[in-house]
Amino acid sequence: MVEENVIREDLSFAEMAQVAITAAGEAGLEGQGADALVGRIFASLHKMKRSYIRSFVFLLEELGDVLPYPKAISRNLGVEVARRLQASPEVSQSLRSALTSVRSADEQADVLSRTFAPPASRVSSGRAPDQKKAVKYEFHVGEAKVTARKGECRILSETDFSSIDRKRLQSAIEAFHRVLREE
Repeated sequence: MVEENVIREDLSFAEMAQVAITAAGEAGLEGQGADALVGRIFASLHKMKRSYIRSFVFLLEELGDVLPYPKAISRNLGVEVARRLQASPEVSQSLRSALTSVRSADEQADVLSRTFAPPASRVSSGRAPDQKKAVKYEFHVGEAKVTARKGECRILSETDFSSIDRKRLQSAIEAFHRVLREE
């Protein structure tokens, strides 16, 4: 029944989290936190959705009083901010201060995004000037498929490499490295 109502009403993750937080505050449910109630209240939802709701429970319990537009927070942003806050609780106070001055849902999303963005992604183009595009090659040698990218060379084959004598396999890999070093 809860899932049907969630779908019909198109509740946001913040609204579902608020339901769990409010229920946890009820006198008859003392001793059960909102996090635990998510499993009971939203038992019919997929476990990933319950995980998202739990992230929003943490987010609202941590920042709820300074989040003017909690319903406007996207699932991905809310989950990421909750995860980062759990990993770096010392950022909470500065984030709270920054959120007190927001005047729109877009400003709120911008503050939440910028707080944990790595320096390279703060560049206007979205990529640091000296950062190169990742290169990946795929090709076939006989029946084997070879995938190569920085730091990785993968060979997929029907050959059972574990059945090959270890010394012979090691010798083949050493020969592979020798050939690559030749120029």
